[in-house]
Amino acid sequence: MAEAGARRTAPPADVAEVLRLSEEWWRANEDMDVERMVKVFPVAGAEFLMFNFNGHPYFGIDELADLWRWYRERIELPIGIAVEVLRLEVRGDTAWLACEGRVEPNPGQGEWTADSVTALGVRATEIYHRDDGAGKPEWRMWHFHSSAIAEPDEQRMSAADTYAGRGIGWVPWRPLPEETPG
Repeated sequence: MAEAGARRTAPPADVAEVLRLSEEWWRANEDMDVERMVKVFPVAGAEFLMFNFNGHPYFGIDELADLWRWYRERIELPIGIAVEVLRLEVRGDTAWLACEGRVEPNPGQGEWTADSVTALGVRATEIYHRDDGAGKPEWRMWHFHSSAIAEPDEQRMSAADTYAGRGIGWVPWRPLPEETPG
């Protein structure tokens, strides 16, 4: 994952740790690796809040782990996930990251059977605190919000572009793919 939009005034070690945790989160999603996933979030309690792509909230690591076990029984795994960071802000003991990506079946897996979809566009916001949930000053993700992105060829309202034309992860300070030299 790229460090697009990361605040240049943040300590590089903090930026690197938040990006590492985000990468761990998304990689754990590929095969619903509960043990890998839980290391990203607060260690206990219901203070962690997720607005899941499925439309429901989940409170605390125990509910999230139960959700993943439920999905493992129903989704053909592994899946492939490509994520691009759009923005990362680190200020003191709090950070937020905005990203978007595509979730697809891995090659050789055939059609992904969930809702007869072959690929999903997703965007997310991740909020981190330097607090492991047990009082240690370690970065952890305390909130995650995920939602669908528009269909690839749907024109963005009030603009003349689409996801298919911009590509996942495009931000105004990067040229459009067809404008990239090379």
